[in-house]
Amino acid sequence: MNNWLIKIGYEQVVHTEETDRRKIRQQTYISSWCIAASDFDLMWKAYIRNPPGIAIKSSVRRLQSVCDKAIDCWPLDLTLITYYDQAGGENIISSDRLTRFCYKDNHFHLDNEIRIIHWPNILLPSPDYVDLPVALDDVIVSVVMSPGADDKHMIEIKTMMDKLHLGDIPLEYSRDDRAVAD
Repeated sequence: MNNWLIKIGYEQVVHTEETDRRKIRQQTYISSWCIAASDFDLMWKAYIRNPPGIAIKSSVRRLQSVCDKAIDCWPLDLTLITYYDQAGGENIISSDRLTRFCYKDNHFHLDNEIRIIHWPNILLPSPDYVDLPVALDDVIVSVVMSPGADDKHMIEIKTMMDKLHLGDIPLEYSRDDRAVAD
């Protein structure tokens, strides 16, 4: 944004724009999800620092239903990320609060991301977090164990799920381990 403003001759607004963008980022809450037919190695490497870990599998329909039901949390949007070529000179011109959170550089296209985006009343101080009321069994289709998880880890996660009354939700091995587990 700064480079674009300078390029079109608006150097004087760079500082104001930076301040506004920082403020909006601090007042916006995002839950990111990957859209993929199955889990993949890049995801595990990016998000699991100390294996084993889990991934929650849901569906766009279930996420949309959560957003539709959370009336007390509106404004709340479910939006697919658009990837663009920043290095190639493409710019995002966002005139509204939401648009700026709907784009990522092509470098991240493997994320295949969809986001739940919430921005509370901008006139009030922003809370550190926002609770999105949701029944977990309304969101979760299955829970997937990270590659390399063994039966001990599977039992620990299954026990935890049972304690949370989520025992009817399938617990699966990662696609990398399914052939071994069968």
